[in-house]
Amino acid sequence: MLGAGPVMENPRKYGRAPFSVAVIHGGPGAGGEMAPVTRELASDRGILEPLQRATSLDGQVQELKTALEKNGDLPVTLIGFSWGAWLSYLVVAHYPSLVRKLILVGSGPFEQAYVARLLETRLERLSEEERGEFKSTLEIPSDPAAKDKSASLARLGALCSKTDASHLAMMGNEAEGGGHRFSCAQSPTPITHFGDDESST
Repeated sequence: MLGAGPVMENPRKYGRAPFSVAVIHGGPGAGGEMAPVTRELASDRGILEPLQRATSLDGQVQELKTALEKNGDLPVTLIGFSWGAWLSYLVVAHYPSLVRKLILVGSGPFEQAYVARLLETRLERLSEEERGEFKSTLEIPSDPAAKDKSASLARLGALCSKTDASHLAMMGNEAEGGGHRFSCAQSPTPITHFGDDESST
């Protein structure tokens, strides 16, 4: 039967209670990608790895809120990667009492001034051949005559993963000395953003 198999625990739990840290994956839909980081951090603390299942933004915000309330030692430290950084930021904005500290890793920009730099940064991180492929593949989703858009989107996703990813296993060591701190307009929660572009300096 298709889809049959073991049901994955959600949230995944690493280390021992209390669970005072939650690591939030990107995607959406990249559940489990943060497992290596989570396992590394769990050597001396309890860590939650909530998996996003809801199909709407509000649903994912509520899903994360519920996972933290039911399983976390509140307020928790949230570590959000990529899309998980944005989702974590939204949870802090709506429910600041749930979060003690927010750490953003590889987040998209929160200010319009940095959006234009994204494509340029991505292209700089690709080979010349990949740059050409990236540019042409970027046009396919909006081309009504294009065939096999799913494969094109998958390839674009693979190229973006290559340009946007960093070595997350090192995050714990690097977090001590770097990062850009800023405040959420509606929250007293301290926020740290880690990245290697101008939006994080």
